Amino acid sequence: MPKTKKSFGGCTFEGTSPKIAALSSRTPKLNLWMSFEEALKFSLAVQECARKLNSYHRGTRAGKQTGLNMTVHLDMGRITVNETTV
Repeated sequence: MPKTKKSFGGCTFEGTSPKIAALSSRTPKLNLWMSFEEALKFSLAVQECARKLNSYHRGTRAGKQTGLNMTVHLDMGRITVNETTV
């Protein structure tokens, strides 16, 4: 499996709870909310990445070690979906 940095897309989110300024290493959960249109974009990005992962031969070590990475860019209010090794 060739290494790729390709993003499968992403979306913007409207806000967080708790607020970003209130986050600490002891914050147990972070809620994000987004519009319906952005949720559709996020869903499509996850599905496209899952389709790509499904194309790998799961009987090989490389195929079993592929996974999905979701990056939350708190400073930009954006989420991107990439392929990764787990």
